[in-house]
Amino acid sequence: MIDNLDKIKEVAQKDVFINEISVFVDNLIDQDKVKALYLLKNLFFSPEIHPRVRYMLAQRIGKIGPLQLFQQLLSYFILNKFPDTLSVIAALRSFGHADAVPALIDYYPQANYREQLEIIETLAHVSAPETIEFLSQIYNEQVSYAHPPDKTELDEIRHKASSALSKKIMRFDPL
Repeated sequence: MIDNLDKIKEVAQKDVFINEISVFVDNLIDQDKVKALYLLKNLFFSPEIHPRVRYMLAQRIGKIGPLQLFQQLLSYFILNKFPDTLSVIAALRSFGHADAVPALIDYYPQANYREQLEIIETLAHVSAPETIEFLSQIYNEQVSYAHPPDKTELDEIRHKASSALSKKIMRFDPL
């Protein structure tokens, strides 16, 4: 379906050309959503793709991906069947679907620092009643962490939670 897919995969194994890949993917999304989705899925699920490239792809996959792909990603996330959890969380955020919220909230306490920040960003972009309460708990340090963050990380987590809360309140999300 896409010429030179193997060559594109080879280039995507390193993050040297991440900007070029990003422009290529964005242009393909504008020109042919079917081919773009085919490419995004092929690259995203290829184990040899560089994590930064996969993360960039994850941010775009929800723009054109069907509900079935969201459900597949959510299933991988819940069952811990995909090695790059950070990219799966970013992909779930790109869909903006509230069905991901309970799984993200459940996972948050055992997530690593980067995953926690990604979950907070995701909750800021999804309309679900439990997001404001959970973001408040994070901000007020009412979450028990499996691996407690250090002071600097906790300050950043609280700052992100505060920003996420203000985004939700300023948007007047329906509860």
